[in-house]
Amino acid sequence: MSDRSLDRGVSSVQFLLASALSLIVFLAFANLVAVQYGRGAIRSALDQGARSGAVVGSTQLCEATARDILSQLLGGLMGDSVSVVCQIHDGLMTASGSAVFESWTPLSGDFEISVSGGAAMEHGR
Repeated sequence: MSDRSLDRGVSSVQFLLASALSLIVFLAFANLVAVQYGRGAIRSALDQGARSGAVVGSTQLCEATARDILSQLLGGLMGDSVSVVCQIHDGLMTASGSAVFESWTPLSGDFEISVSGGAAMEHGR
């Protein structure tokens, strides 16, 4: 029996291990891209909410606008985990949001996001 016949299954095992590792790396990268998109969507919703709330001086309008924008940009499980709070402090409407996005890969923790945005209140408010 030659040495080549003994090495037949080794290349299959190596290919399988390399394929599994490549798949995990690709999945981790895709998860990171999705989390960064989620962070941007939250930031955009908070900024728009703060601007609309600052015009009329209403934290309720700020939160409602931010939630409406979030429902358009970030649905499903990612959107469900987002909480939004608006406050008025020193002539500034601030909108804060936080979320926990689940990791798609084993051995890595969930992603905790905390973002805020703000807008100056209209004069006379």
